[in-house]
Amino acid sequence: MHKSFAKLLTTAVAVVTLLASTTTAFAQGITTGAIVGTATNSSGQPISGATVTIVHEPSGTRATGVTRGNGQYNVSGLRVGGPYSVTISADTYKESVRREIYIEPGAALDISVKLAADGVVQLEAFNVVSNRDTTFGAGKMSTGTTFTEGEVANVTSVRRNIQDIAVLDSRMFLGSLDQGGQLSAQGQNFRFNSLLVDGVRSDDQFGLNSNGFSSLRGPVPIDAIQSLGVELNPYSGRYSGFTGALINTTIVSGTNDFSGKIYYEVSSENLRAKNPLTGVKETFDEKSYGIVFSGPILRNRLFFSYVYDNFERTTVPPQATFIPNSTSLDAIIARAKALGYEPGSLGGANNVSTQETHIGKLDWNISDKHRLALTYRRNYGVESIFPNYTGATTTSLSGHWYTQNRNTDSYVGQLNSQWTPDFRTEATVSYTKYDGSPQNSAAAFPMVTINGISGTRATDNTTITGSVVLGTENSRQLNKLNTEETQYKAIGEWSRGDHTLTFGVEDVATDYVNAFVQNTNGVYSFANLATWQAGTPPQTYQLAKPYAGATIENAIARWSYDNYAAFLEDTWRPNSKLTLLYGVRFDYPYIGEAPPVAAGFQTAFGLANNTTNSGNYTVAPRVGFNYELATERKTQIRGGVGLFQGKNPAVWLSNAYSNAGSVYNYTASSSELASITFNPDPETQTVPGSANPAPNINVTDKDFVQPRLWKSNIAIDHELPFGGITATIEYYYNKVDRSVNTVFLNYLEAGTTPDGRIRYAGAATPTGSFVISGITSLASAQAAFGSAATSYSSSSGTVGFASASINGRRRVSSFADVFYLTNTEKGQAWGTTFSLARPMKNKWGWSFSYTRGNATEVSPITSSTASSNYQNRAVFNPNEDIASVSNTSIKDRIVASITRQFEFIKKAPTTVSLVYQGRTGHPYSWVFRGDANGDGYTFNDLLYVPTGPTDPKVTWGSTTERDNFFAFVESTTLAKYKGGHAPRNSETSPWLQTVDLKFTQTLPIYKKVRAELYLNVLNFANLLNDKWGIQEEVPFSYRRAVAGATYNAATNSWAYTFNNTTLNTVPTTVDDTPVSRWQVLAGMRIKF
Repeated sequence: MHKSFAKLLTTAVAVVTLLASTTTAFAQGITTGAIVGTATNSSGQPISGATVTIVHEPSGTRATGVTRGNGQYNVSGLRVGGPYSVTISADTYKESVRREIYIEPGAALDISVKLAADGVVQLEAFNVVSNRDTTFGAGKMSTGTTFTEGEVANVTSVRRNIQDIAVLDSRMFLGSLDQGGQLSAQGQNFRFNSLLVDGVRSDDQFGLNSNGFSSLRGPVPIDAIQSLGVELNPYSGRYSGFTGALINTTIVSGTNDFSGKIYYEVSSENLRAKNPLTGVKETFDEKSYGIVFSGPILRNRLFFSYVYDNFERTTVPPQATFIPNSTSLDAIIARAKALGYEPGSLGGANNVSTQETHIGKLDWNISDKHRLALTYRRNYGVESIFPNYTGATTTSLSGHWYTQNRNTDSYVGQLNSQWTPDFRTEATVSYTKYDGSPQNSAAAFPMVTINGISGTRATDNTTITGSVVLGTENSRQLNKLNTEETQYKAIGEWSRGDHTLTFGVEDVATDYVNAFVQNTNGVYSFANLATWQAGTPPQTYQLAKPYAGATIENAIARWSYDNYAAFLEDTWRPNSKLTLLYGVRFDYPYIGEAPPVAAGFQTAFGLANNTTNSGNYTVAPRVGFNYELATERKTQIRGGVGLFQGKNPAVWLSNAYSNAGSVYNYTASSSELASITFNPDPETQTVPGSANPAPNINVTDKDFVQPRLWKSNIAIDHELPFGGITATIEYYYNKVDRSVNTVFLNYLEAGTTPDGRIRYAGAATPTGSFVISGITSLASAQAAFGSAATSYSSSSGTVGFASASINGRRRVSSFADVFYLTNTEKGQAWGTTFSLARPMKNKWGWSFSYTRGNATEVSPITSSTASSNYQNRAVFNPNEDIASVSNTSIKDRIVASITRQFEFIKKAPTTVSLVYQGRTGHPYSWVFRGDANGDGYTFNDLLYVPTGPTDPKVTWGSTTERDNFFAFVESTTLAKYKGGHAPRNSETSPWLQTVDLKFTQTLPIYKKVRAELYLNVLNFANLLNDKWGIQEEVPFSYRRAVAGATYNAATNSWAYTFNNTTLNTVPTTVDDTPVSRWQVLAGMRIKF
């Protein structure tokens, strides 16, 4: 499929639908709901031609339907919320009215009625049903949780973040709160989730942000949320773009009444415990304020809502440890100014993060058959970064610092139409622009480090010698990120008899510009103040330069990604009890721009470096069902199975564009430094000589496909005969079809280690002779190692070396690190959830949910760069394709909550909510200290556990060291792995638990105006006792180093080192200080 044709086709379909269908929300969609049902007479016979009128009472929005020959009707695309009234009438029958109906996004609520003949008394007519059920319904098939507006308002959250709501589903897990929070679903990577805001993707499209959002914090304030759903396997073909969870958020809409809220929230160091690691009460101030206002523009026709939120956090400012003497500092600054550069000053760091959010929304009831919704959202976030400021012997001037922007503008228009009682359409067009570029605090300049500066250590006023850094930080010298995403989607829904056929097309087109090239301005260091003042000779000099025939621009990733999709599905209701959904979705990726060609790469490695995954399509079949049992109490069985194509962050594909051998990093040799004089102009830096070091290359497998996961579930929900309690037991099973793995292509294998893992040349004894795989002659040895290889023995196959210049990571010496992005077919997840819930009624409600599960993966893919993704995995062999326990596999997790409303003062309710969350700790691995296999990476080799003190594979420096090691082994689960290695993530940190509290006092002010005073208390148990609620885990990257190992090539054995005081440390540390101490968020809200 050619890009221009496909885009034209998709756009044409969307535009035609937009023009032909104005809107009221009738195609059931991601942001809307549906009401379905059957109308029968008193004998149970279907009533054909009955009129169904559905009215959203707050706004007067109307929708109509007509029952078909089998008595069935379905009216979809309904506005989220309520209350609704449903009126069903037919000639010769008494009218039936149901009220207090509430709709959740993506849900189909069953309102079936029996109509009595005229003249017959019908007690059921004009029923008030108070139906806000998010568990039962014909459309309920998949795994997930829906939170209503009221439930969102009662959430106990200090961070006031979407993540804090989603994690109340016990299949979810929220970690790394010190990095903004990383939300994992059923053991999947947090980057595999998708966040929708009014139907538009609002997650981190490129993949550089640690919280998974495109914004600094949640993109939508909690006070603006009308509904939030956590969907793990929605089987409709409408849904795609995730293999973790879909977080589906809808924003409040206007009604016929003006309403709103004004709020102010604050927390500070006086409302937070001391740091549990240091015992210090640190500077901390956090506040947010905002307004949510909505109402009519034209009654029953046109409505608006507006949201403004301003958030600001000030934390303890970084403190310079090294304080240079004032004379030297003044001289350093004076020299920079003489060169025409303002370097800033020492100190004055202000650690402030801010985010401003604007959301505007219009809802237009053009007619009873058409409704238009328009939404605009802007997030503007900034945080301050202070590189090289707090080192033990290094500090930096303020001109070296920068701020990191996260700015998003999003526009969406959704039009829904009902053309006939049986045919409805939905069309959506959206555009999102994101700027994630840093802003330097001073003009462009080379980065300069002046060493040998006398000063003092701030902590004890001791005289020390250190360094001062100024100029543009080397990683911000060419660094910008911009993305633009446009989505076109058109969906039709046609009902005939028992069947509703739904079909749609979609194009998500994203353009990326990512520039990340270090050292483009030049990076200098000087041995002392005098050489800096003279400008020569530098101590070191580095510069990013293009290879011959290339430019720096070639290293800027400019590319686009289109995902064309179509789906077709049928919802079949053979009777009022059974609903079947079956269909298929087709996704086709198209990338119009190939990465630059790296000269000589295909000859060296047998594959091209400029391949992409363009055209590697996915066909995703899906089936779901819901069956309502004929029992006295509500009971349903639901489930399904389907293939879901997710997304991987674009940065993983973009690495092939940025690392294609266009630019190299020149480092001046000692002989060249004498001829180099500092040049203050970043545009005219030069390289002496003709150095051409080997380039790093990233390659995408030509057969690579986006992550794909088979997801399935089976569940039974039952309404218990007491207390209004609903019980659910659910089993899920997920199987990887394709996931992501990174392989290193340029290793030089040199044999095996004592325990059988592959050994690389870097692990060999620096001098001497040994066998190296792939080397068959002196010529081939010197082609790989140059003059370091001095001999080759054909009889023994050994290569002789005279120096330590072996580079064991280069099979092809003309290239350096070569990373290959490819797929794996291994990995799975399974688990069982048991839950009880009593929705809020008669001033109280509670819930309990327990999930026991497991997840496996090949690679945890923890980072944005290929090298980090590769080395942040504990392995036996680094390129192995073996699934083991996932980094985010949480074996047991419990979430329990209770909310109780009191009325100590008449018309002034007091609401108290408690939430308990307990879970198994993070998995972690036992590893070697250092590099045990010679691949160039440390602390990532799984530990070999000797059989005993006489194991011939291991030698010891002393019997004491040996005995201490085995005493440690016997005290842990390592003992069961003697003679082998403990698998990756074989251990788990201890059980972790917290209790959070929310206290809300409502006070009437005037008529409908009321005030709410509230306290959110994070880790309430820690407030009661400072030893409770402490979160202790092995921190990222979830590895515990035990023993060092030095390889001896002559004896093919390891010399182990074990220090009982430094290596045998406790297995846990206080990792997440934001949740290891109590904190209070105090707020006031005025509602009107």
